[in-house]
Amino acid sequence: MRSVPVAAVLGIAATTLSGICAITLLAHDPISTKVTWEGEIKRLVEARCVSCHSEGGRAPMPLTTYEEARPWARAIREEVLTRRMPKWHVVRGYGDFTNDPSLSPFEVALFATWADGGAPRVLPALRPAAGPTVGPTFRSGDKRQVASGDASGHERAVEVPCSARSFPTGRVVGLTPSLKKGADLKVTVTGSDGSKEPLLWLRNFDPGFAETYRLRRPLEVTRTTRVEMDGEAPCTITVLLAAQTAR
Repeated sequence: MRSVPVAAVLGIAATTLSGICAITLLAHDPISTKVTWEGEIKRLVEARCVSCHSEGGRAPMPLTTYEEARPWARAIREEVLTRRMPKWHVVRGYGDFTNDPSLSPFEVALFATWADGGAPRVLPALRPAAGPTVGPTFRSGDKRQVASGDASGHERAVEVPCSARSFPTGRVVGLTPSLKKGADLKVTVTGSDGSKEPLLWLRNFDPGFAETYRLRRPLEVTRTTRVEMDGEAPCTITVLLAAQTAR
């Protein structure tokens, strides 16, 4: 049988290995951005996403680490550009809430630039900085806990059917709606002077992502305050009132 020279075998192996390495390199997007996971994206994900996107959270996949988030970079870009994420059922411009997780236009641009630029963890010449992460880190359920009451517990809750035309008198600081899946709810308040204020407008309610919507500016409700709630039954709202002013 004819023998094959060793040099020829090594040459074929080297060529095959080079081809494999080339395919591997081409599989990764080239880095063309200075926006990185460690520099900008990680803190946004921790503040706005991991309350749901963590192990055991309400979302289908965790995004707590770069390794978990990197395969979803393109999907994250699409979700934030279309404003589907972070999930928030309130119609924009209708009400003002302290726990609104919505991204600013600049933050949306950061996510898009990161994904379009190859979704790097750090710039090639850099390494992740040592030490603790600066800023708050949220875990599954944290946002829901923060949203459900103040630190001192000086609030009382009153459940009101959506067919009602008034709220309990006092200083309203938050609202927790309960609707059927896919339902809408609009809440408008009419003051004693006849002025109307849009308070809350929910679209396509999802019971799995129920929230307590905390008002940035508490609403002072008197006996002359009228509330219009347009929602399909069954529908209730748990009204949170500051205990020191409730009466």
